[in-house]
Amino acid sequence: MNFLNINRKTITFFLSVLLSIFCLGGTLGCLPAHAVGEEHLNSWNDTEAKEAITNFVNQVITDGVPVKDRIAVFDNDGTLWSEKPVYFPIQFELSILANHESSVGLTTDEYIEKAHQFVYEENQVDFGVPYRELVYEPVIELVNYLKANGFKVYICSGGDIDFVRSFSDEAYGIPPEQVIGTAVKTSFDGEFGGNVTRDTGFLAGMVDHEQLAQYNDQEGKPVGIQNHIGKRPIIAVGNSSGDFEMFQYTDTGVDQSLIVLINHDDCVREYKYNDDPTSFEITDYDLVLDNESLYVAQNRENWIVVSMQNDFNTIFESNPSRTPPMCPKF
Repeated sequence: MNFLNINRKTITFFLSVLLSIFCLGGTLGCLPAHAVGEEHLNSWNDTEAKEAITNFVNQVITDGVPVKDRIAVFDNDGTLWSEKPVYFPIQFELSILANHESSVGLTTDEYIEKAHQFVYEENQVDFGVPYRELVYEPVIELVNYLKANGFKVYICSGGDIDFVRSFSDEAYGIPPEQVIGTAVKTSFDGEFGGNVTRDTGFLAGMVDHEQLAQYNDQEGKPVGIQNHIGKRPIIAVGNSSGDFEMFQYTDTGVDQSLIVLINHDDCVREYKYNDDPTSFEITDYDLVLDNESLYVAQNRENWIVVSMQNDFNTIFESNPSRTPPMCPKF
């Protein structure tokens, strides 16, 4: 064959087709040379917090951080959706008890079905809308922004893992296999095509951690991340002292990791609590910070505090109004 007779246009077309095949197959990992999707962060105001986040993602791409190392972990309650006046997983367990039922003895499939129904059909007391509607639109946009830039996003929740898995894919776009959470003890019935059954209750496990297979809050979060993912995240997003150890585990230094701390300081559109980094109380001569994460963030360059009041132009997609619109002390 005489290759000299093949014109440049033909060669260019042939190479383009080959490159497209490689990109679609993931052989070359053909990602953009700079961050994409920033224009879709519509629920964010153009503030320093947003700029810090997008700058870090751009730096990750500029530095050529491999896709396999682009791991982000998000807390759930108070980070991806609301958590007041009572944690929603606990509210679900209480609703089961109110119906003279128990989560103990349910198969995981049955529990997930009940949890899904609760999230989508039961109304939260202060907003009067289903719990599903209290998902934070800006944080979901952040999840999608990271995914568009090659990040794999995990949930790392103190809540019951089956509860969160019941809605994570539909509500957040995060599949159940990327959910890390508190796990109750379970057992398998030994039948072909059989079931895994819950041997203890989530509420009981909150009181006595010995009844749990995995306690995924505070120091349990880094353990859960290591056991489930097997590598250290480079981005962690949370809102409370319960996320502090997850932040510590992720924080490997400026330009190497980013901590995003959601600060609940909007009492009109959501709730106002733990918004003062200097707030503390003395209990039995011990210093107890309202929010250790918020306190430490004041002195860490790579810890970004996001103000719900100032950085979010929208909080909930459906924009429900809270009744009464006041600032209770939690």
